[in-house]
Amino acid sequence: MTVKKETLLTIVVFWGVGFLCGYAYNAHRNSALMEKTGTNQSAVAAPTQANASASPDSGGMDLPQGHPPVNGAEIVHFFEDAAARDPKNPEPRLKLADFFYDQQRWAEAIPWYRQSVDLNPGNVDARTDLATCYFKLGQFDQALKELNEAIRIDPHHEPTLFNLIVVNMEGTHDFRAAEQAWEELREINPGYPNLDQIKQSLDAEMAASKPISR
Repeated sequence: MTVKKETLLTIVVFWGVGFLCGYAYNAHRNSALMEKTGTNQSAVAAPTQANASASPDSGGMDLPQGHPPVNGAEIVHFFEDAAARDPKNPEPRLKLADFFYDQQRWAEAIPWYRQSVDLNPGNVDARTDLATCYFKLGQFDQALKELNEAIRIDPHHEPTLFNLIVVNMEGTHDFRAAEQAWEELREINPGYPNLDQIKQSLDAEMAASKPISR
C-alpha cells in the first residue's frame, strides 16, 4: 500500500508537534488502565471518543476541525515504516502500540510494546500498558511479570500499583498480593481515584472466597 503524499505530510506535521490527528501520543496514558467500574469486571481507560470531525476510517480518533480524513491503515503503515527505518528508536513502536491499544487490539499492540520496552526498559508507562494487553487476553502471569518489573524500576508508580491490585484480584485471585498492593498505593496516595471502591470489591471477593462455616 502506498501512503498518499498529502496524508504522509499531515502525519509528519502532526507527529512533529507531539500528537497525531488530535491523539496525544506523547502525553502517554500514565493513568490506571484497569479501573474498577463498580462491578466485578475490569475495564481499560476508554479510547478517545471521536468528535464531529472524525473520519470513519480513522479508528475513532479525534481530528482537528477541517482536517482531511485519515485512514487507520495508512497510520499503521507510516509507523511501521518509521520503525523499520530507525530500528533503535522506541518512539514509533510506542506510538503504533498506543494506536492498537486504544482500538483494543491487544494482540497487535503487544509486539510493538515489547519492542519499545526492549529499547527503553525504563518506560514504566509503556510496560504497564503492555501488562494491560496481556491481562485483557487472559495472560495473567505475563501481565504480572511486566507489572512487577515496572514496580521494581519505579516502586512509587501509582498506575502500576493499581493494576497490580486488579490483576492479582481478578486474574490470579491472589488476594493477599492484591491487598498488599492496595496498602502500598494508599500509603503513597490516599486520594488515588477509585481506591476506596476497589478496596470494597477486594473485601467482597475475599469474603466470597472463604469457606462457609457449618
